[in-house]
Amino acid sequence: MVYPHTYRTEHSETKTTNSVYGEYYAAKTSKKIKIQPDLLKILQYIDSNRALFLEDLTEIVKIKSVSSKQKYRDDVYQMIHFTEEWLKKLEMKYECFNIGHYVLEGKKVRIPSVILASLGNDPQKKTVCAYLHLDVPEPRKDEWKTDPWTLTQINNCFYGNGASCGKGPLMMWFHVIQAFQGSNMPLPVNIKFIIEFMNHEDSCGLAGFLPTRVQDFFAGVYNLVVCESEWIGEKHPCLIYGCVGMIHFELAITKTENSKTDIKDDMDTVVSNLVDDKENILITNFGEYVEQITPDEEKVYENIKDFEPDDIRDSLPDFKKSWDQVKLLMSFWRLPSLYVHETLECVCDKKDYSKIKKIFTIKIVPRQVVDKVEKFVRNHIKTVVKEKGIENTVAVKMIHSKRPWFENFRLPCYHAARRAITQIYKEDPNMIREAKAREAVTILDRILEKSILMLPLTCRGSNPGESNENITSRNYYEGTKVIAAYLFQTSYIKDN
Repeated sequence: MVYPHTYRTEHSETKTTNSVYGEYYAAKTSKKIKIQPDLLKILQYIDSNRALFLEDLTEIVKIKSVSSKQKYRDDVYQMIHFTEEWLKKLEMKYECFNIGHYVLEGKKVRIPSVILASLGNDPQKKTVCAYLHLDVPEPRKDEWKTDPWTLTQINNCFYGNGASCGKGPLMMWFHVIQAFQGSNMPLPVNIKFIIEFMNHEDSCGLAGFLPTRVQDFFAGVYNLVVCESEWIGEKHPCLIYGCVGMIHFELAITKTENSKTDIKDDMDTVVSNLVDDKENILITNFGEYVEQITPDEEKVYENIKDFEPDDIRDSLPDFKKSWDQVKLLMSFWRLPSLYVHETLECVCDKKDYSKIKKIFTIKIVPRQVVDKVEKFVRNHIKTVVKEKGIENTVAVKMIHSKRPWFENFRLPCYHAARRAITQIYKEDPNMIREAKAREAVTILDRILEKSILMLPLTCRGSNPGESNENITSRNYYEGTKVIAAYLFQTSYIKDN
């Protein structure tokens, strides 16, 4: 892959107006956008109710809504009940839907309900639909420095399981609605919610359920908002417009009776023909659908603030230590990669040394298709086995996959979010991508076919969905304000 900035000069650099990048960076942006009187009232309401909003976050963090373990089933239903009480308090119309069953610890159980809720049905207003989830991973208490179920303040950070991922964002949305109602002000848009409780279980059941409501509940929705992830740094706000996909393969080699080679040597041979020591993927035709990098696209990466390559330089392999910000970030977000895990051998009582396995993970990027990549992998390994004369049995299978996601950040919904963030934080946000696969986002994208705005509300270090998850005081309250400002900015969008 060629990086244009490695050869670009002051004479060769151009401005273009392609559909994704050129106009965005050719346009001048202001870091001061006037706060309209109605928004000011909402911001004042939020500032006046900080103590109450913190109590609400404390209450929701207490609920142990872990969807991956049978012993927390009652807690998950307590969380559903908690959510229903809030929806009633906010006078939202809602319905709980049973969406099937799944196997939990060997037992077939009902998938926790998906809640669809709405407030307002004015045909003259745009409708914003927020995706939210309220399940959390089971905490490893030896890794937490506080009680994960008790909101604990340390140095202006509130620690608690779900504080920045799931529970925190839901309360922020609820508080925005509360602020409008408490200020006797109509919402500038109609609001809809998708609230699920299986996000950490790959949104089990969601893909089968959503198509049943496309023609009614989701009709007229202008765009979707997903408040996930975190900023790239601690100070500068961000918007996310893409994330990678992941494909996990299992490579197994079994000893055959007449083979003259060791299965471990054969494994090394196959793996060394998948990726080299510079992390170049050697699979034939693999990069066929990866888009060529353009100078305009590089401008996006060059303009990202609050990322310092020197902070991670020591952790990089030698051949990456000299890379600049553009190449490093593109290697994380923009370009595919392949990672080989440790070799798996038999650990059973009856030692079986006739078979070994390796798991390898391929990161794919937008325009790469899971089925095509799987075909390339199978054909490549088959060719390697033949060319290297491997006599042992080599088998490869795909064990799990998640699609990549990408959005055009020149869409009006992103422009509205940029203006909202600029109003609250006085900074034009970084436009970033994510080196993580998100099943829920790809499901929403594939089934609902609506523009998706990914709006992270917390800074780097908030550890969303991980041990010591937290949200700063600044992010909790200013993030609530950003949502309110975004609703106003969306209402100003003129239809073409």
